[in-house]
Amino acid sequence: MDALIKKSQLKGRVIAPASKSVAHRLMIACALAGGRYECAEGGKDMLATARCLEAISGSLREFIEKGHSRDGETVFLNAGESGSTLRFLLPVVCAAGINAVIDGEGRLKDRPIEDLICALEKHGAVIGRENDRSLPLTTSGKLEAGEYRIRGDVSSQYVTGLLFALPLLDGDSAIFIESEIVSANYIDITLDVLKNFGIKIEAFEGGYFVRGNQKYAVPHDLKAEGDWSSAAFMLALGTLCGEVRIGGLNIRSLQGDRVVVDIMKKAGADIRFEGGDAVAKKSVLHAVDFDATHCPDAVPIMAALLSFAHGASHIFGVDRLRAKESDRLEAVRSILKSFGIRTDYADNVLTVYGGLHKPCAADGFCDHRIAMSAAVVALCTEGESRVLGIECMDKSYPSFIEDARALGAEIRLEESV
Repeated sequence: MDALIKKSQLKGRVIAPASKSVAHRLMIACALAGGRYECAEGGKDMLATARCLEAISGSLREFIEKGHSRDGETVFLNAGESGSTLRFLLPVVCAAGINAVIDGEGRLKDRPIEDLICALEKHGAVIGRENDRSLPLTTSGKLEAGEYRIRGDVSSQYVTGLLFALPLLDGDSAIFIESEIVSANYIDITLDVLKNFGIKIEAFEGGYFVRGNQKYAVPHDLKAEGDWSSAAFMLALGTLCGEVRIGGLNIRSLQGDRVVVDIMKKAGADIRFEGGDAVAKKSVLHAVDFDATHCPDAVPIMAALLSFAHGASHIFGVDRLRAKESDRLEAVRSILKSFGIRTDYADNVLTVYGGLHKPCAADGFCDHRIAMSAAVVALCTEGESRVLGIECMDKSYPSFIEDARALGAEIRLEESV
């Protein structure tokens, strides 16, 4: 499906979808407590986690109650395109001793997971592969307590997966992080969820100490806060196209993409908090520099926004974008080039030159953040533009088009040619 989009003046209020980062963690923690958490507004990634948790629910219950999973049973898990689902659940499956076949779709089959596999294999897990790609995997054996050493500069999701799994083991464990942690704020979210479920983790310089034989307990309040990653698109639309209010957000959130407000305001955006809502009003923007090391998901929409700013903006720490749902670094440059905007790249730095936009057909690259970023640019560009393959928006923000239309966006949908 393609979206044909005309420049629009936007005004109104929307509710941010539930945070994918928080909801993933609540779902897994609930399952480890013997319960279930359902997120009605979840995108495809959360559906993948729910599907996998349902597949292992029987084995998990037996493990929680008896200390071992069902003998002889092999379960099939399809993680879809969700890196969170794969990297969070692989250690859990191994900790419970569940025999599983884990597969996925799209670029997930090529996204990095080797360091996590090596750490698990050194502690009793048996993980097999059919080919040189990341997936499919087979698991057997049972994870043992001990000292886990893991790189932190590939994905913070490795650490989160271990933090979920290690409290379930018979003995105490320690996680030693052997390089700088990227997206450290996501680990903070994990620790906050674990604390709420009664799991005690002790931080030390360079890692975490995890006591074994802990029990997950479901807290009273299980509501996932609004997603700052998704809200960033609406904040950008308000800043560029009118006045948009976004409800459902936690102003004090641990989510790393909460930083988009600070970056946007630094660039001149009129953003304020009123009555629990974030309110963005049309603003004149100037170039700004920022480091995306801990907020890589914000790069596509921030690059889109800064393409309307006066001057050249520099975004540091962008190399990690190459191993996302698409090569996001090249995808961002491609969509901006389609709209007539110049970008440069060198030494882990993306430079975006603000300029005059022209209508075009922009590829969504089967990547939700790329397609939504292209839609934001199209809504602020004279004429009519086409964004190709918008189905991918369902991965994180299924109601994006509906919400944009509710604000006054002129968007009509056509079948892809």
